[in-house]
Amino acid sequence: MRADAAGAPPILARLNAYFADLPPALARVAKHVINYPSETTTLSIEALSEVTESGQASVIRLMQMLGFTGFRAFKLALSAQLGAAARPSEGVDPIDAVQRLRHEMVGSLEATAALVDRSCLHAAAAAIVARRHVNIYAGGVSAMVGNVLAAKLLRAGVWALCYADANVGLEVVAPASRNAVAIALSDSGATPEPVRMLRAARAAGAATVAITSRPASPVVAHADIVLLTAPIAQPPSRGFVTSIAAQVFVVQALVEQVAARLA
Repeated sequence: MRADAAGAPPILARLNAYFADLPPALARVAKHVINYPSETTTLSIEALSEVTESGQASVIRLMQMLGFTGFRAFKLALSAQLGAAARPSEGVDPIDAVQRLRHEMVGSLEATAALVDRSCLHAAAAAIVARRHVNIYAGGVSAMVGNVLAAKLLRAGVWALCYADANVGLEVVAPASRNAVAIALSDSGATPEPVRMLRAARAAGAATVAITSRPASPVVAHADIVLLTAPIAQPPSRGFVTSIAAQVFVVQALVEQVAARLA
């Protein structure tokens, strides 16, 4: 789907998703758009190129990466999305940490809802229902979400186990992966253990799913199906709570699809 087509994911969410993997010149352009979206809609391509110290070719390349035919189409789409978007943070006392957190989490959930490919979500659910066996690979904070996913799938009638220890996971990956679905949870998509385990699971015959915020990350290379979450804002701000909220959102959406098929 083209980025300027109806129903496409919001531009700022997509830029955040790609930000960590962009080359320096494109990253400077993306950072300016993310930080100053309203101003960007008023700039010419020459002005944006100058303010970001990037060539016009880099600006055009980023627009094309997002699916736009040119800079004008990009600005029109960005203007429309900015006009339609609610601004819950406006008028909020910057000292009010609760309101600030609410804004960040709501923004993360809304961006994730826009980024999740419904066809990929349905394909992942169908694979789980067909195989009735899920192995989840995650580390650190993502392992907490992995355990939630395992518990929800067990309740829905699907055998599921989360492997947070890479040594244990790699020891049993071959026999455990036959006729199973392997799911790797990694916000960065670059955490070594989930990447290694998903690669091994795929080699052993598992259908593989990656839940990550980076569409060009290492874990995606070993996934048959990718479910994107909203990344932590660039440049990074406070903590990891928004990444957890985004992962839980995708996990719940996936479990509901599975439960509906098993009902």
